[in-house]
Amino acid sequence: MRIYLDLCCLKRPFDDQTQPRIAVETSAVLAILQAMADGRVQVIRSLAHDLENSRNPDARRARAVDTWLNTLNPVESTPRSVVEHVERLAASGLRVMDAYHLAWAEHMGADVLVTTDDAFASQCGRLGDIIRVRVMNPVALAGELPA
Repeated sequence: MRIYLDLCCLKRPFDDQTQPRIAVETSAVLAILQAMADGRVQVIRSLAHDLENSRNPDARRARAVDTWLNTLNPVESTPRSVVEHVERLAASGLRVMDAYHLAWAEHMGADVLVTTDDAFASQCGRLGDIIRVRVMNPVALAGELPA
């Protein structure tokens, strides 16, 4: 299984863990990363991760996320097909950075894009006819991880 975690997932462990939803999502993200470490799934990254992380105002969090990102595949420059798909997705109502992550996930052959952003996931649900990757919350995906 090829998994594309958007940046909000990678930042989730740094959020307020006293909030039950955040703690549960953090556990799920960590389970996905453990499945990656165990070789049960492949987590992929794109230039969109680096771009969004470079805009993170919290330097400590940005460094930690960058450390995780650097354990994944090397990034490649953005092909024209991704740029064109971002434009289509943004024209359909997605925020540009969300469209960028989704277009990359599709380009890289991800089976699923994982996000903790409810609005993004909801918008993707309405765009089912133009997207080719499942978009889901990490808690839902954790239940599907191979043993």
